[in-house]
Amino acid sequence: MEAPNDPPLDVPGSAAEPSMIDTDALDLSAPPLKRKFDALDIEDDAKIASGSGDPRKDEDGAPRTPPSKLPEFKPSPEFWFEDGNIVLLVHDTFFKVHRSRLCCDGSIFATMFTLPQGESSKVDGQSASMPIRFADKPRRFTALLWALYALPAELRSINHSAENCMKLIDIATAAQKYAFKTTEEWALSCLVDLVKTSNHLGERKINPWRIFALATLCNSQELRQAMIDKIRERASQGKLHYSWVVTIGESLSIPELLGAGYYEIVIQNRLLKRTRLAVIPGKQNPQHWNEDGKLNEPMMNKLYVGFCKLVTFKDTLFSTPMPIANHQCPLDPNQCRARWNLLWKEGQQDGTERIPSVHVLGHLKSFADYLRRSRAYPGPCHPAWVASVEAKIKELENPLKLYEFFRV
Repeated sequence: MEAPNDPPLDVPGSAAEPSMIDTDALDLSAPPLKRKFDALDIEDDAKIASGSGDPRKDEDGAPRTPPSKLPEFKPSPEFWFEDGNIVLLVHDTFFKVHRSRLCCDGSIFATMFTLPQGESSKVDGQSASMPIRFADKPRRFTALLWALYALPAELRSINHSAENCMKLIDIATAAQKYAFKTTEEWALSCLVDLVKTSNHLGERKINPWRIFALATLCNSQELRQAMIDKIRERASQGKLHYSWVVTIGESLSIPELLGAGYYEIVIQNRLLKRTRLAVIPGKQNPQHWNEDGKLNEPMMNKLYVGFCKLVTFKDTLFSTPMPIANHQCPLDPNQCRARWNLLWKEGQQDGTERIPSVHVLGHLKSFADYLRRSRAYPGPCHPAWVASVEAKIKELENPLKLYEFFRV
């Protein structure tokens, strides 16, 4: 995620000395009327350049604020309307748009334009020589204006292509920054739909780092969860390496990705699969966990810690029969318990010799399959036994629960 490197923001008003504002530093959680805007008068460069009067003093003899040098005039090819009534300068690009568009949706512009103005000839935003300056990226501001001016058909089609992902990110970021609330919600909704339906995850078209950063900025749990679900889905399909999943999880502190990612790395042995060698029953080869070289030392330490914890947990879990929660045998409780104990012992010998000891979920799922097939002890208690094992599997499949094994 690239760090912002934007110029300061100038807005109309008056001040003894120039004030520089970066809108990224504003508290956008506060209502628009409570946000503070410092002011800076932008003098007419042409008047100063003509040499009329002392350039260091204004008409009343007070010290003059040094003029801000305007960049070369470069109007936006999309948003310079001749009938526009407000001129904005975003970094090095000029925009001439309609004030009514900027004031919609309860944005900060509605508040800014109601501030007291000076003489009409000196009000910023009336011409390219006196624009209102904003510290932002022209690309991002252009995306916001596109959303404000777009036709309904254009708005409906934007989430149909992964090519528009960056545009939607820019719209949502700018909308959050300038308090276009419903525009922000619409852009986030489109991104959620795009993430759920796209197959371009991990490519330049859909950048997970930018998506998660936006979800944090806008406090969108829906977008965050959609991104997590898509990453896990693509990884389970073999489209993403789990080392890549763990790298994202560690860099952005996402435990939901770390639990499943570390667990899959531990139980997989890609080198043996690739060379088609027989998997040694119950054994693991930790030296092959990092065969692609993408895991750093702290990640490897977590893998070793998790490996040991999982093996110990598996041995403890299967040492005694699992208790059956919330179940009362309607027949003979002692006979029911004896049958369950026998099934528990037999199930661990049914095809589990090829499952590594560390693969706790693999052992539980194998036992659940055996239990469903077993007809040796039919009766009213059999559904309760199956349900109890399935509940344990569901509990351990929770990625947050899995990550507990890998915490150092």
